[in-house]
Amino acid sequence: MEEEKLKSQVKRIKAKLIQARKADKKFKVFGADSHKYQLNKPINPQQVAAIEQEYGFQLPPCYKTFITQIGNGGSANSHAAGPFYGIYSLQRSIDELADFNGPDGWQRACIIYPFMPEDYWQQQLNVIKNNDLTTEEYDEELARIYGGILLIGSQGCAYINGIVLQGEHTGKVVNLSFDYQLPTFTFEDNFLDWYERWLDEVISGKLSDPKSGWFGYSVAGTEKQLLEKYFASECKEYKYYCLEALLLKSTISSKTFKILENQYQLNNADLKRISLQVMANFSYSKARNYLHEYFNIEPEFVIKLLYWYGKKKISEWIEILHTFVPHIKDADTFQYFVYILKESKTNYCQIILPFTAHADNEMRAIAFSALGSLNNKTKKTVINYFIAGLTDSDKQVICATLSALNGIVDSRLLKYYQAIAKKIDEEDKHSGLLYKLNNCLIHFKLTNETILSINADNYKVKKWFQFWKKS
Repeated sequence: MEEEKLKSQVKRIKAKLIQARKADKKFKVFGADSHKYQLNKPINPQQVAAIEQEYGFQLPPCYKTFITQIGNGGSANSHAAGPFYGIYSLQRSIDELADFNGPDGWQRACIIYPFMPEDYWQQQLNVIKNNDLTTEEYDEELARIYGGILLIGSQGCAYINGIVLQGEHTGKVVNLSFDYQLPTFTFEDNFLDWYERWLDEVISGKLSDPKSGWFGYSVAGTEKQLLEKYFASECKEYKYYCLEALLLKSTISSKTFKILENQYQLNNADLKRISLQVMANFSYSKARNYLHEYFNIEPEFVIKLLYWYGKKKISEWIEILHTFVPHIKDADTFQYFVYILKESKTNYCQIILPFTAHADNEMRAIAFSALGSLNNKTKKTVINYFIAGLTDSDKQVICATLSALNGIVDSRLLKYYQAIAKKIDEEDKHSGLLYKLNNCLIHFKLTNETILSINADNYKVKKWFQFWKKS
């Protein structure tokens, strides 16, 4: 039965590859101009068996079927037609092994699993991120963390696709990154299902639409199919992603909206939150009462929703938000709060100023960035706050303060600019700090070098007309 299923799927995929080439003649789909929907001939099964024996692992049947019956890599040794930049040849995947999961990592058990929580993942990274390891120790940790996975393609930059070689999730495709971001599994049961979904979305034109989202990072399906999957599943994490996928739709029916209202009332935590988010996305007016209700439960989340979906209705929330100011505890919430204040067109200077002295570095940086949107006249009235920012112990805060002061010509700032210039090191020369400092100094006709030779306490800033007057 399984053999017949694979045979039928291979036939469908071959036909859909032809359709995909015709549907995307101009290579609008991401990565298509790289692989151009081309595939090399399949690899001989005997060669696969020899490689499996040499490296001590078994390729999942779904992936083995692909490389032995559909194609193994692309023309001119490039990637085969597939998601993102395409699918590696088996030899390219083998070549990636040593740098990816160290010695014998491909033979180990896979510790990565679907819907893996962030705290579990950080625990796995603890040794590799917080210790000065030898090359051997580093490779050993790589083998443990990414064990049991074979890389099969690149998404670009640090992002890659892998396939699980053994265990409960054998054959499933997982999204990974070289900078240790949380791995996420694709939602299809195996490689061939994932690959066929990609073809379907190329043919339908979905992946040519910039609003379609990053392929494979959401549950596939129509509005109706997503709801069917939602109710059929007992996995709360999967149910969450079924509802989240609705956000990618251009519209939803009134029937679906009523279902979301019902799910909002019936559920708690993540399912309640995502139900509210989808409602707010498609109809602020219908979601308004729920937003006010949920503000009493989790104001931080509602603030984000207001910025995303309720910008035109901010005025009705201003008084409520102002009373919440003393309760803002984290930088993420504060950043969205600042966004909302800017949208409200209100004078928010006095609301923001206390945060310039907050204990959290990131909160202070956000506060100074927000003050940068004030007009220059207002900025000069709070110059002492900016001076505090220029003398802050954190470079992120200093950078934010410099950005906010760009265009302000006030001699009181010069000795603090001079102090910053004296501390410029090699790292600063390649960071934003030096650039931002010179952006401020240019209005004084100075640079980070020339300011070192002036008397900052007595330096007279010339007016524009004084530069062409004869001495």
